[in-house]
Amino acid sequence: MKKIILLVAFFATVLTQVSFAQDSTCTSVQQVITSYLNVKNALTHDKPDSARVYANILSHDVLNVTKKNLSANQHTAWIKYSEALSADASTIGKSSGLKNQRKTFANLSSTFYKMLKDLNINTADVFYQYCPMADAYWISENPKIQNPYYGKQMSSCGSTKETLKAIQQ
Repeated sequence: MKKIILLVAFFATVLTQVSFAQDSTCTSVQQVITSYLNVKNALTHDKPDSARVYANILSHDVLNVTKKNLSANQHTAWIKYSEALSADASTIGKSSGLKNQRKTFANLSSTFYKMLKDLNINTADVFYQYCPMADAYWISENPKIQNPYYGKQMSSCGSTKETLKAIQQ
């Protein structure tokens, strides 16, 4: 069963990557963005097993970012955030309960937002969204609210606070 979940996770990651593809300079950071979105989407659909798998992929992707292809400012920002991103992803990857995963996801999302703002490297628009019930933010690839903190229970709870525009290529 774990092999099937990992295989599905791999293919979903590859398919999602298409919307975030970029030249080879920032491909590894784009993979981190895609992996984060996969974790968010698993939580949105109340799938703790999938969230765990995607979080482990995210942790791996964070550790494998090709830093040499980043500008000096981007490299400094990456170093500033990568340890926290990897630690939070790893925690989600070890947790089986949605409640704990979502609590850690709030921390992950806060760091992830700051990283995106500092790196200014996303190749597609992403949306900084907020859930007042959880008092927590997340990043989404979709302007439509799909709440990862309450999933199916309150999927439309929240609002978009900011749009992080794609870099001009």
